[in-house]
Amino acid sequence: MVPSKLKVWRALVPALALLTLAPSAHAWGSTGHRLIGVCAIKALPAEFPAFLRDPSAAALIGEVGREPDRSRGAGQPHDADLDPGHFINVGDDGKIGGGPALASLPKTRELYETALRQAGTDSGKVGYLPYVIAEGWEQLTKDFAYYRVDAYGQDHAASPADADWFRKDMLLREMLVLRDLGYWSHFVGDAGQPMHDSVHYNAWGDYPDAANLTKARIHLPFEGEFVRRYVSETDVCSAMTPMRAVDPDPLVEAAGFIEANRALTRPLFTLWTAGGFSEATPAQGKAFAQARLSVAASELRDLVIAAWTASNSATVGYPAVKVADILSGAVPPPIQALQGLD
Repeated sequence: MVPSKLKVWRALVPALALLTLAPSAHAWGSTGHRLIGVCAIKALPAEFPAFLRDPSAAALIGEVGREPDRSRGAGQPHDADLDPGHFINVGDDGKIGGGPALASLPKTRELYETALRQAGTDSGKVGYLPYVIAEGWEQLTKDFAYYRVDAYGQDHAASPADADWFRKDMLLREMLVLRDLGYWSHFVGDAGQPMHDSVHYNAWGDYPDAANLTKARIHLPFEGEFVRRYVSETDVCSAMTPMRAVDPDPLVEAAGFIEANRALTRPLFTLWTAGGFSEATPAQGKAFAQARLSVAASELRDLVIAAWTASNSATVGYPAVKVADILSGAVPPPIQALQGLD
């Protein structure tokens, strides 16, 4: 018998609450990534499936959002391959490693790597964050597509046995949605941190204005300890921006979001230099961090909504069947295509 997922999730909530007390580290720190995931999921509209609107789902996604950092140090090639997915070192000229422009990224990772090599660098050095965001969005869209078909299939299957299969597959898909969405949320959150989008990824470095800006390495102090001490869930959730339609091309959307945050790298260093993040006068620093976290949560929410909408036009199974054709009754629920015919 398949256990009730909601009972399992709800049983985990007290444990998750204790985990939120853990120290923060890495990109945005544990606190920041939790806040982004929790606020984004709590802000989903009512038409979303009930399993995602359950309070335990927001807690789980916030927790899973830490996983890309927690898995660091697993070894090689794991770290060398995955760590550069957390950032993109865009120069002040809008170019990456002196090669491709952020505003016109090659369509695939293969083409991106070719362009970087032609410029004398590679993604291991300059990162590939936009592609992680785009790929994660496409995976979530596919997850939602299967969920839609499973939910329909359990009510419209040709037999009780088929309906039971669809029900069980739907429970599996719900777990996969929580995992895939939570893990991917980390990278959307990373893109909301200006230093993850810039050649000024820790200290300002040997660039114009270096003499006027702090020479401290501010990356971890800003996104970790400062956020943990001064920014709350209420701060982030209450400051989220209105829902908006994202670009239908997830790579274009990711690049635009990254550029908007990259542009705030200089203001961040300027504010830090002026003492805006000091213990004595943290108000301006808190407002800056709160805005970046709430913008990241808003972006995650809007991308999730876009993936849910796009899933209606996706395909499932092999050979591929259109989700819209299944839900309209034009074709029967394709249980054989979903079960797989070896």
